[in-house]
Amino acid sequence: MEKYRLSKYNEFIKYGSSVIGVNLNKHLMFNFDKEKYNLLIAHKSNLTALKESSPLLFSTMYKLGIIEDIDLNIPDILVLKNRQQVFSNESFRLIINPTLNCNFSCWYCYETHSKKRMENETVDAVIKLIDSLATKKRISRLQIDWFGGEPLLCFETVIKPISIAAKQICAENDVNLSMKMTTNGFYVKEQMISFFEEHNLRSFQITIDGNKEKHNLTRFYGKDKKGSFDTVVSNICLLATKMNIALRINYTKDSLENCEEIIDCFPKNIRQNIQLTLVQVWQDRSENNETIRTELNKKELTIYKNFREVGFQVNMIRFACGTNCSCYADVYNEAVINYDGRVFKCTTANFEEDKEEGILTVDGEIIWDEDMLSKRLSKATFDNKICMKCEYLPLCNGGCSTNPIVKVIQDKCRFKPRLKQSIKELMIHFGKNNYKIRHLEVLKQELSSQNN
Repeated sequence: MEKYRLSKYNEFIKYGSSVIGVNLNKHLMFNFDKEKYNLLIAHKSNLTALKESSPLLFSTMYKLGIIEDIDLNIPDILVLKNRQQVFSNESFRLIINPTLNCNFSCWYCYETHSKKRMENETVDAVIKLIDSLATKKRISRLQIDWFGGEPLLCFETVIKPISIAAKQICAENDVNLSMKMTTNGFYVKEQMISFFEEHNLRSFQITIDGNKEKHNLTRFYGKDKKGSFDTVVSNICLLATKMNIALRINYTKDSLENCEEIIDCFPKNIRQNIQLTLVQVWQDRSENNETIRTELNKKELTIYKNFREVGFQVNMIRFACGTNCSCYADVYNEAVINYDGRVFKCTTANFEEDKEEGILTVDGEIIWDEDMLSKRLSKATFDNKICMKCEYLPLCNGGCSTNPIVKVIQDKCRFKPRLKQSIKELMIHFGKNNYKIRHLEVLKQELSSQNN
């Protein structure tokens, strides 16, 4: 009886005089000659014979994951790793909404812009929570994300006191502290930069809506609807001299082609600190069919390459190696604290209308709704018949619990075409550079940077 099989997670393409192979579970891409590839394929039904006749080839393919034991159950192993990651106690991600208010009214925004802000009592409760995480739960890493609304509306009253306290608590308890912020960039001031640096707030996500004309039609302020493009771009340039910027371009089918007009707005010396991500707004995306999505993917790829060629980082390969959970909200040690002390797991919630998943007490304790929490966390998002059979499972991990990749009604995956295209791009990059072996994460990083 045969003891071995070719892994279902293998991909091969012929490139020049050789063959490029990858095992998506091992995350390793390699190059070997066509004769060895043909020999491997010729023995796919009798790999034991290959082991006897070509032991070196067999051993190499086995180590690379191309050949595996016939009783190996990788989906079950991935479920186990997912459970370990979901319930790990080493770190905590704390997302804070100082307010849901915003100085813009973007037409596609899902939030209700309440003008209320986090009061002192809730600020104190958040600080007590941080202290408890550090002193009682003994976490080793704390990541604080500022969200909203526009968080910089509360820079003095919420961000500063919590950041100062968090820095002191983490320093006293040997906890590694990092901070990020999602902001529209309008209220960034030069005098804030030193505070950001001192409190390890070094990463910002800022959104632009296409070129200047398109952006100003969406992100304007004041009774005269004055456009914000120049101010936002100026502040991105200010931050990018010392910080990492995730530049998100929200686009529609009508605005995507004009995105490249913003390139010259950013000096060449800061572009390496700006990483571009293209995101189609969800209302526009709902009108996509397969043909439209394929065409948009091609346009995105061209734009990514053009930005990369002039010095920007680009987020064109969207899967992560080394993680077994694809969404921040689907781990136990994560919470979104709303301005009013109500607690959620996901930042895509409508924080005014959706039911909270927990409450932050004045003593700094989160009391979770265990029924809601169990429905989100008790099962891996990919633990379903479609994902468990998918050849891209080791890279995908099933999406998030709020918006799973697999829709039961459609009975098909909506991200598989993108994953397939990503692997193809990595293989072409691998071949062009005449590599012998590379980890997928290394290839991803290379593809995000200039001159690759």
